[in-house]
Amino acid sequence: MLISRREFIAVSAVSGVAELLNRRDATFHPAVSVSNNELALAITGNPQQGYGTAFQYRGEPVARHTASGEFSAVFQNSDRSLVDRIDNWRAASYTGTADHLVLQGKCKLPNLNVTVFAEVEYQVAASRVVRKQIRFHQVDLYELFYLVSNCLEPLHEPASFWSFDQANCSGGALREYFPAAGFRTKEGVTVGLLTDSGYRNQWSRLVRRDSRPVKPAPYRIPDVNLYSVCRSADRSHGQYFVKQTFGEALVGGEEANARAPITLPPVSAWRTVGEVHVEEHDGSASLALHGVDAKAILPFPAKDAEVYSLRLRYRSSDAFSVQVWDVDGQLAPLANITLYNDRIPKSSAEWAEFHTEVLFPSLRGQGGALFISHAESDQATSAEASRQPLRIELRDVELSRLAMHSEPYHRLAMDQPQVKTAFVFVDDQVPESLRGYRSASQRYLADGLGFKEGDTEKTLYSDLMMLCWSASPANPQPMVAPSIWYSAAGEMYMRDSFFALNGIHNRELNERVFDAWGENQGEDGAINTLIEPYMANLERKSNDSTPLWLMWALQNRARFGTTLPMEKVRKAAEYCLRTYDRNHDGKCWAQFVMGQLDVINYPEGTVDLCENQGMLAVTLRVIKELAIPGVSEGISKDYIGQAERIYKSYYDSELKFLLPSRNIKDAIGFAEIFPEFLSLWLFGRKILTDEMVLSHLERIPVLLPHKDAPHPEAGGTVRPIFIGLTQEGKGWDYFTDSWHPMISKEHAANYANHNMDGIYYNGGSWMRIEICGYVTGKLHGWTKADHAIENRLWAEVNASPEFPTSQEYLATDPKRPFFGYHRVFAWNAFVLRALEMAGLRAPEMDPDYRK
Repeated sequence: MLISRREFIAVSAVSGVAELLNRRDATFHPAVSVSNNELALAITGNPQQGYGTAFQYRGEPVARHTASGEFSAVFQNSDRSLVDRIDNWRAASYTGTADHLVLQGKCKLPNLNVTVFAEVEYQVAASRVVRKQIRFHQVDLYELFYLVSNCLEPLHEPASFWSFDQANCSGGALREYFPAAGFRTKEGVTVGLLTDSGYRNQWSRLVRRDSRPVKPAPYRIPDVNLYSVCRSADRSHGQYFVKQTFGEALVGGEEANARAPITLPPVSAWRTVGEVHVEEHDGSASLALHGVDAKAILPFPAKDAEVYSLRLRYRSSDAFSVQVWDVDGQLAPLANITLYNDRIPKSSAEWAEFHTEVLFPSLRGQGGALFISHAESDQATSAEASRQPLRIELRDVELSRLAMHSEPYHRLAMDQPQVKTAFVFVDDQVPESLRGYRSASQRYLADGLGFKEGDTEKTLYSDLMMLCWSASPANPQPMVAPSIWYSAAGEMYMRDSFFALNGIHNRELNERVFDAWGENQGEDGAINTLIEPYMANLERKSNDSTPLWLMWALQNRARFGTTLPMEKVRKAAEYCLRTYDRNHDGKCWAQFVMGQLDVINYPEGTVDLCENQGMLAVTLRVIKELAIPGVSEGISKDYIGQAERIYKSYYDSELKFLLPSRNIKDAIGFAEIFPEFLSLWLFGRKILTDEMVLSHLERIPVLLPHKDAPHPEAGGTVRPIFIGLTQEGKGWDYFTDSWHPMISKEHAANYANHNMDGIYYNGGSWMRIEICGYVTGKLHGWTKADHAIENRLWAEVNASPEFPTSQEYLATDPKRPFFGYHRVFAWNAFVLRALEMAGLRAPEMDPDYRK
């Protein structure tokens, strides 16, 4: 057998020289060893047609990568003038067993005059999970662009298809909370297709770029077909599949200027809901909307993965909303395409212009529709409406479809192999429900990635992995998205990434994302609040971003032996000392809350906040421990001690809790003891006394009782992040629009009429800070800690039965079960680290842990 030097180099890099020199009979004999797992691999095909793989569950075949080949791919040169397509690739040879198969072959690209060497490896990663890795390697060009599709097919017509957000998936492109889809056989076996994390497979979920007043679709939209499922038209022709596509971008070019106008219904045919008066005169449509439910609806034809341009002129008596919805045949709303991205500012006198572009990622219903209504509140709980009708005048309402094209964007550089990883799970015990499919997807992804622990912990880990993306199509830098909605424009937030990644033991993520924040450091040393790919959003301010970055530096050095960028560390430390303790007396001054409530600001600064004071005390010790030449020596024990004494002084010995602010005695929360947790985590050191911590925890009411909780005798499963105290601290209540300590009038306006009782910061339960509070209590001797932790872990995946996911918050008032739209959330992964501190979890359960 003769091979060229080029082939020798390429194949060696993919799989080793021994695999290149297959035995003469290797392609004629499939693996026949017996698997010890319920799920096994089998080879299909022959030397003439090529080889593929099928999956057997308990000895019965259930799925294959055969008819569609192991993958399909598109390759382009770097100036995009030449293209080659590989459809339904099948291997020339294979080796392996029923638990581990390796298929090899070549992709001949005639237009590019390139040979891409391909290897597909299957490994049974757990009893019901198989890992599939597609590897490419080329040594002919400096670089190629490529996209690759991985298609999973049932052997026979299935009973149904499912996706993470659809128990009976209608098909098409999917942009859902968690990338997962599959099918259910007529025998009741569930088969699912999962993906490795976006930062490893180089995908993201960006659909917007930052702007004002709303965020339009970007010029280049990545991964619009990351997941797709056969539609009814495909199924009617016997085509059944679930497909992943990695490395595809939807791009607007010069032809994007050619807009295809979409005919909207005449004003007289606009549909209305609620009390709406519509008139037409002089080419204008005049609307009067009475009440929060009033809206006008303009239907239009829509398809998957299309970009629409909306233009209009308007006058309005107040801010209003123009939303794009996916609707059914009766115009009932199915999915809000413009969630959090629809508020048009007031323009009462002058005609104002509004223009945006919107990606319609996935069509579930029969078409799209524009909904014109009152603007929603910050948490999209309800529309804002006054007693007076909202009056809107509209002119020149134009909707058009933009011309876009698809192109590959992943790079295959010379002699630099690339790999894409997917997982397939098979289980005959998955309930035929949305909860069942969601739970299985998260649990089996954790299994495939080697993560071990209980179902809630697996959920936290899997959800984080699905929120670690590439920063943008042009930048494979890892980023952490708080949720797909918070990061629809690619926003990465310092606080969220800090807590998310410090909850796991992944060195690459911790170091690379930490470095990204350091590179984003301002001239004054401050670390920004968020980074975006397409438009800068500068919020370098006196919140907790810079102190957390310094804590991250300390943790990376302790855990991984990271060499720190000491000049940046020095600048950050000096910023903290200069900003938070300007008088060098140990008393914290800041213009913002140094925690997750940093939307509340104090333009003149404040020295009254308990959480801020505790953060300063911890930050001073962090700076001391970092041993920064010329800086750390100036932090004396007495100086740190003074800051700690001031923090302890917030404890009211009569009320028996730490006051959130010097002048607030009718509210309590977890933020006040969170600096104590940080001190225990970073240094194993108590600042507060046992009495302070235990008394504080006992004053926070327990809510959401449930008979199925691990410990129903505890009286509830959760405690609120922040709640009002009544009857001189003996009772509790949710805040109102007239009683709202720590909350601005603007935000508290949403509390009117009990609209937000138990929601978000008005008594909502936030897992990360709550369990950190319980761990703090445990380390101070609180005997209720273990039961409180078990109940809270249970509540996270059971309080909202259809969403067994990591939540931003849990609603605590059963009469208002609104849990928001951030239903797969990243930063709760920090709970994993807190459980390690409490001795309730072994770090070895994390696949990336290294002693």
